[in-house]
Amino acid sequence: MIQYQVSALSGMAKVCGANVSYVKPHGALYNDMMKDTAVMRTVMQSIAEINMQSLNSPLALMVQATSQNAALKDAAQEWGLPLYFEAFSDRRYTDEGLLQSRLIEGAVLSESDALLQAKQLISSGTVTTASGATLAIEADSLCVHGDTKGAVNIAKKIRTFL
Repeated sequence: MIQYQVSALSGMAKVCGANVSYVKPHGALYNDMMKDTAVMRTVMQSIAEINMQSLNSPLALMVQATSQNAALKDAAQEWGLPLYFEAFSDRRYTDEGLLQSRLIEGAVLSESDALLQAKQLISSGTVTTASGATLAIEADSLCVHGDTKGAVNIAKKIRTFL
């Protein structure tokens, strides 16, 4: 299913004169792959198989930046798969470095808290978790969810930090 969807998207992009350069699973699949190594391996294998059949530059996989980036890099290396690590400016983190469930109050940050977290990520490569602990996170990309209240303002203000 992953191969089908990514190949269909790549084909549509090509018709429009564009290229797909990375894959970011969405929603439950994204969360599941970050919690379950078997799911992560399946996603990596699927993208690696697309890359083996493609004449274009290899697709990268975007994954959540955690304190376990090295382990993810090792797993991706087995498949020859480039990774992009993503941090979230608008979501609260657990002490394990995962995103706190949206069902928990305060898991989605206010605009001011999201901006503070983005500044912290950019300046020190850390986040403050729900328990108040400081967690190191090395990221290539910052995500602001489109459904977060004030998302456009948050993104514009983050851009001024960069």
